[in-house]
Parts: sequence; structure tokens; C-alpha cells
Amino acid sequence: MPGQAQEVVEIDDGIACPACVIETGPAVTLAPPTDHVWFRSLPTPGLVRDSEGNYIMFPVEGDGLIGVFGADGTYLSSYGGIGEGPGEFAPGLGRVLAIGEGDILYAIARPHLHMLAPRAESRLDQIRVPVDARDATILKGGMIAAQATVRTEAGITTIQILRPDGSIEASIAPAATNDEQWDEWKALSQNQYMVRWDMERVLERSSDHMDVWSAHRNRYRISRYGRDGAEKTRIERISKWFQPYFHRTPGALFRGRAEPSVASIHEDADGLLWVAILKAPASFSATSDEPGSEGAEVRMDPYIDMNRFLHTTVEVLDPVAGEVVVRREFNEYLKFVGTPGDDVFIYSLHPDALGNLDCTIRPLKLRRK
Repeated sequence: MPGQAQEVVEIDDGIACPACVIETGPAVTLAPPTDHVWFRSLPTPGLVRDSEGNYIMFPVEGDGLIGVFGADGTYLSSYGGIGEGPGEFAPGLGRVLAIGEGDILYAIARPHLHMLAPRAESRLDQIRVPVDARDATILKGGMIAAQATVRTEAGITTIQILRPDGSIEASIAPAATNDEQWDEWKALSQNQYMVRWDMERVLERSSDHMDVWSAHRNRYRISRYGRDGAEKTRIERISKWFQPYFHRTPGALFRGRAEPSVASIHEDADGLLWVAILKAPASFSATSDEPGSEGAEVRMDPYIDMNRFLHTTVEVLDPVAGEVVVRREFNEYLKFVGTPGDDVFIYSLHPDALGNLDCTIRPLKLRRK
């Protein structure tokens, strides 16, 4: 069972700086040549930005599974294919992209971790990993914090600290789940009809790249863990519009209003936490009134405009002061771009005039009036 954090910060819905605003800067659009590379919205691709301003997206469709774009959005190259050989990625939804020191790229698609040179120009290494990572972030020394649920003698853990060779150094972030709930989760995971979101986490490294921030997907709780598993800080966000829940059924998003969920987090140079929460828009309308048979999965167009079903609330939290500094609503589905530094970027996918999906990237700045 989870222990008590060294510091617990409770934050309510109030806004501490009514005069503060979240500003968006000039947009960059990744417009891939559709005869080589194109985007899909399901699953949502991951996006990172290197120290030179290049953008790398994974997965993409077409000539490769990793697309590389210049700072101005120009398509540069692609990398990888489907398979389990060198430079190949196994098919499936569990694909993660992260960026580490020296712009080294880490692409995870079980059973392999791929370490790639900057801009995915070549493969540096490809090793087997023992976990099914749903999210990951890269710490100092090439250590990998991966979101993966593992049962250990000490309990059920949700984050695995992997060495550069792929082996597990530590299993941390215990879940408040007993053996019976674990068996239920395994059964649900195997039939893929329902997922226990109380075990799902969103990860980000601290600004010094030493610790890992972990946010629950299904409740507004964020913790900072050391590599040894010590929970240094826990933020309990008390919100009327974000109540905890346990299960998510595939297809439910398109038949009814989605519960709020944390999509991504980021710590800036000032120690402020940026949190992106997905919520159903006020204009939500279901794609079908038919709930379907019990447990049946609803398969949607992989190029669907997800902005129809999900909008984003971005909040900036001050863990030291224990307050929400500012909040802004966006009428689109947004996630944070992974970066090697502290700058904050968001991205979204939108259909163009021909129905192809473009990726729009914008910097975010906190301005105090």
C-alpha cells in the first residue's frame, strides 16, 4: 500500500493569480508529404522536440513509423518499419517516444527499446525490455522511468526504473490495489474490453532530470518520486469537476461524455507544474445512440477528428505555494511536447481541407499582468 509522502500539498479550485494568462506563441505546422508520411489520430502519436528545434513524431503512417521534421515544420525523413528485427517495431498500441541527453531518442514498442541517434538518423541499440511501457521519461545517465504495472513482493507497482540495458533497477510508485483487484485488472487487460485506469500514470522528469513526476490518469493526484521510490511530494488536487473513477471502456468516449483525464504534465524552470486535462466539450454529441452489446469494443476511424470529443484544460500549479496559478480552456485535444529543456509546447491534430491530419505546435508562456 502507498506510504505517506514526505510532503503533501492540497490545492483547491481557486485561482491564485486572476491577472495571469497563459499565452500561445506563433504556431508551427507539420505538414507531411502524404505520398511518404501521414498522421493518424488513434492512437495519439507522441511528439518530442530536440535541442535544435527539430520535431520527431511516433508513430506515423507511411514509409516509416518515426517522422522527423525541421524547426519550421519541413519534413526531413522517416525511420523504422513493422516487425521485430533491427530497426523494426512490433505492431500494437503500446508505443512510447522520449528524448534524453544529447538528443538521443528512446522509442519503446514492446518487446524492444530502441535507442536512436539524434533526428533518428541511425539505430544505436535495440534491446528487449521486460515490461509493457505505456509512458516513459528519461532521467540522468540514460535511466528510463517507464509506466508499467508490475507485481512484486513488496506490492503492485506502477513505475519501473530501467537501466540503459533494459533491466529493472527498481519498481516504485505502489498502487492502492490488493491481490483480488490485481487479478481483476489482469483479466480486464487480457480481454481488452475494459481498463482499470487507477493503475495508469502519466510521467515526466523533474527539471533537474533526477526525479520523476507521476500523475494518475483517473484522479487529480501528482507525486514526485526519487529513483529509490521515495515519494518526496504529493499534490492532492481537490476539484469539483475532476472526481476519481476506476474504469474506462473502449468506445465509451464516442457514446457518452468522457470523464476528465490527465493527458500530460511538464515541470518548467521555475518549478511550476503544467497539467493538461482532457474533458468532454460542452457541445459533445455521441456518434451513436446504440450502446452496443455488453463489453463490445467500438472501432472508430483512426483518422477521426478527436477535437470533436475532447477539449483540454491547462492548469499551472505551484507546489510550493499550494495553489493553481492560472487556468485556460482550449477547444481542442492537446498534449505537451517532450523537450530536453524547460520550455512548454503543446500540439494538436486537425484535418486540413482534404481531410488529412496536420499537427500544429505552439509554445506556451505564463505572463503575469
